[in-house]
Amino acid sequence: MKVVIVGGGLAGLVTAWRLGQTGCDVTVIDPAPGTGASSVAGGMLAPVSEAWFGEEDRLALDLASHSLWRQFANELEADSGLEIGFKTEGTIQFAFNQDDLRDLARTREFQLSLGLDAVELSGAEVRVLEPFLSPNVLGASLVKSDHSVDNRALVIALITACEARGVEFIREKAISIEFETISDDSNVRAVTTEMQLIPASQVVIAAGAWSSQIVGAESLDVRPIMGEVIRVAPRSGAAATITHTIRGTVRGFPVYLVPRAKGEIVIGATQLETGFDIQPTAGGIFQLLRDAREVFPYLSEMRIVEIMAGLRPGSPDNAPLLGPIANHGGLYAATGHYRNGVLLTPATGDVMLAYLTGGTVPEYARAFTPERFTSLSGARG
Repeated sequence: MKVVIVGGGLAGLVTAWRLGQTGCDVTVIDPAPGTGASSVAGGMLAPVSEAWFGEEDRLALDLASHSLWRQFANELEADSGLEIGFKTEGTIQFAFNQDDLRDLARTREFQLSLGLDAVELSGAEVRVLEPFLSPNVLGASLVKSDHSVDNRALVIALITACEARGVEFIREKAISIEFETISDDSNVRAVTTEMQLIPASQVVIAAGAWSSQIVGAESLDVRPIMGEVIRVAPRSGAAATITHTIRGTVRGFPVYLVPRAKGEIVIGATQLETGFDIQPTAGGIFQLLRDAREVFPYLSEMRIVEIMAGLRPGSPDNAPLLGPIANHGGLYAATGHYRNGVLLTPATGDVMLAYLTGGTVPEYARAFTPERFTSLSGARG
């Protein structure tokens, strides 16, 4: 079995690694593996903080993947020999004014109604945990089970683990999927790049926001959604920082701060539909700095390390597309993860391994095949 994976972000890399562990012949096609949206993310593993009304099916998928993370992190670090910055201090959801406080209370009631982990904190209790937060933070929820990971370290570890398992990397741009038709069945036979034809018995489209741009995979309804992120670091000798992931709203605008090693903080993230333009906007960067500074005033004294933007892959319902693509034998999708690509990395690997090797697909993933939109289109027609 020859599996070709189009896309070297987290979804493609974890699929390749899991297949490589079984001894499969795997090739990843990507001009620069690990440099897309996977390198820009905040790295939050936060199914509870991101639980939302009416998205219970999606929450089940998020929680299932979250439950895999500790073992996944240990296994990947052992296989790659690298640390991935898996942090378990928890997440603080804050409220900055009375309107935000009321919204946070409603969110917490919803979380608790689902049996999730959320503990109410006063403003004073928040500052016991995070002394450098603004006195204007009125209250919060502590979600101990929501963790984080250094997404860039995760990408590097996955590439290293893939190479150790014999996965081949072809650093070229994939152009199209080639098919052969036998008895009215259309089956994949190869992937065409800018320079060569690569034979394949199975192909996984994991090209993130560019997935539906691959000729032969146009049926995947994936759109790019830009997110802007800022990385800051303390100046030499400074000690003020945060230890928890901090997220919430400042006068209605969402913002998060995720701690990294050596006092660095990742601040994010905006959401803009600008097509494939990934140039950061002045307004987006201003908004992030303004709101993050309101919550963490010491930010003014930190130095900016990087301003970046990436394109999240959004599906019509902003839930992932995992599994076979209708009417094309041997063609699969692992894309459309939108804001939760990092969180869903372990589940994506397990689900795609099951599909590609004829294993049992986990129940939590069966509602997220690309065919859910094909079925809807047929019903409407």
